[in-house]
Amino acid sequence: MKNKNAELSTQQIVLMIILITSFAVILFFLLRLGIGEKSEEQLCHNSVLQKASVFSEAPLQCYRNYVCITEDGSCEKLIKPKKIKVKTLDEVYGTLADEMADCWWMFGEGKVDYVGSDLTKNNYCSICSQIYFDDSLEALEGIENKQISKDELYDYLSENEYSKNKTYAEYLFGTSDIKKLKADILQYENNTEDIGSFGNIEIGEQYFNVMGITSSVGRLEWSGVGAGVGAAAIGSVWVLSGPPGWIAGALILVGGAVIGGTAGPGAGELIEPEIGAILIEGKSGNQFMAPTLQKAESDKFKALNCEEILTYT
Repeated sequence: MKNKNAELSTQQIVLMIILITSFAVILFFLLRLGIGEKSEEQLCHNSVLQKASVFSEAPLQCYRNYVCITEDGSCEKLIKPKKIKVKTLDEVYGTLADEMADCWWMFGEGKVDYVGSDLTKNNYCSICSQIYFDDSLEALEGIENKQISKDELYDYLSENEYSKNKTYAEYLFGTSDIKKLKADILQYENNTEDIGSFGNIEIGEQYFNVMGITSSVGRLEWSGVGAGVGAAAIGSVWVLSGPPGWIAGALILVGGAVIGGTAGPGAGELIEPEIGAILIEGKSGNQFMAPTLQKAESDKFKALNCEEILTYT
């Protein structure tokens, strides 16, 4: 009888060890897959769809994600961020592409009006992620003068797939032809030239991954929002028309000068314009600012004229 009891106790111990080990393995993979983070993104996405369908007064359940992109695993400027270790510049671009695509998906891909109508124009913005570019990224091949080229990032968006047979650029902007997009925005007659720029990202600084939507009354009035900004003024440029989802224009950052209305042919020959964000005529009828990366609390970010931030910190 004693032997039998001892045998049962041993079986129970072995079973407990198996259960604990299995639980630890499952927990490990859940953490690696970022299930908790995906749940927050899904919660935000669901609240956007719900608000659009019933137009409740309840706030969106959307929270800012804190990300640190690092080469060596260090991160001095953010407290407990999601650390993403990278070994190549392409991995940096891939991380940023995913952040921008996630932001666009969470807020309805330009198909959902989640702000309703206002008596006056309002530009509502959502800071999907706050990204710190760690100093260790200076060690990556291809980085010069502590800067990451946004133009190369947009090339990455146009050349790499977000989903089957669709690039990130097609998903975000409706086109993969970034060179033609820049030329059309600036109304160049010769769109084969490599003109205009999306600017640069400074290593050692924090950037907002931000998108926006206008309320129904003011959906065509994002222009002129740079008045009084100072060093970085901003204007809205409308260059294309067509079915919902086509590119509508862009927010052009030109140090100290506002480009209002449309930029005439050859405008880029006089100044070097920086394309701060691309505007989309959404399927909901609203105008959307596609996800863009702007330095946190900078004049260029303030020039976006976000009258209200819809995401929680």
